[in-house]
Amino acid sequence: MRSSWTTLALTLATALPFALWLAPAGAQDFPNKPIRMIVPVPPGGTGDMVSRLFANAAAKDLGQSIVVENRPGATGNIGTVAAVKSPADGYTIFLCSIGNCAVNASLYANPGYDLFKDVAPVALLGYSINVLTVGPQTGINTLPELLTKARAGQLSYASSGVGASNHLGGEMLKKVTGVPLLHVPYKGSGPAITDLLGGQVQVFFDNEPSILPFIKSNRVKPLAVTGKTRSANLPEVPTMEELGYKGFVIEPWYAIGAPAGTPPAIVDRLNTAFNRALQDATVRKTLQEAGISVGGGNAAAFAQHMRLEHDKWAELIRAQKITAE
Repeated sequence: MRSSWTTLALTLATALPFALWLAPAGAQDFPNKPIRMIVPVPPGGTGDMVSRLFANAAAKDLGQSIVVENRPGATGNIGTVAAVKSPADGYTIFLCSIGNCAVNASLYANPGYDLFKDVAPVALLGYSINVLTVGPQTGINTLPELLTKARAGQLSYASSGVGASNHLGGEMLKKVTGVPLLHVPYKGSGPAITDLLGGQVQVFFDNEPSILPFIKSNRVKPLAVTGKTRSANLPEVPTMEELGYKGFVIEPWYAIGAPAGTPPAIVDRLNTAFNRALQDATVRKTLQEAGISVGGGNAAAFAQHMRLEHDKWAELIRAQKITAE
């Protein structure tokens, strides 16, 4: 009997170090082939720009290329579904944003994925703000002037689509002020800005990166920004909170997600690579010029951010009865 126990003990003593060495081996040699990054928005926009910028920078740290694959449709749902249904091995990641990783869970009865069961948060890359702007024909120069005209039923506001952060900005303004504003959705910021300039719509809460050139050229008038602090690019423009609307903060963000079940060691490796990319001088300069603040932090911090954003927008969507279907 003693001999049997001795033999078993020796076997375990021999096997244990091997098992401990073997368990993390997949993470230790990750990645050993190119990584696919699904971007659930069309090429050319801010989300696409951020994705490609970080794909190039993180690839240097990982020693493998990150191939960007645009899969737009259904405000990000199509690409997100394709990503989360991929093998959870770290070789498929995707762009997480305020839309597909916060808003859509409440906007759609069935977006095709469960945000908190199907997504493994990886890293927060950065965030921008929205700018409340009015067209040149309105003659509006301040938020009180805008509210006066809105109460008279004279104003409509544009969005780049139902559920976009600029749509939610308009709905939040309606909720906190009680003014009527007609929502006019467009397929993207480009056509919305065209009609803002042409006078077909009067108000637009657009993302700073896309509306900033039109502000700088004095083609639209900025009234307020939706950040916690003023924009470095628009230091003279007050925040909505400074104007008396506490909690009126909209900061569209960009992050990396992976399919749920991706091994924690691989998530940590990806998180490290993207955090190191945030220290790259070219990355930081490009983000600054685009009006995007640097993110960062571990996966757990991003998971908490995602939950808070989901809860915040779910409340507004319920209150305003917003639906994409």
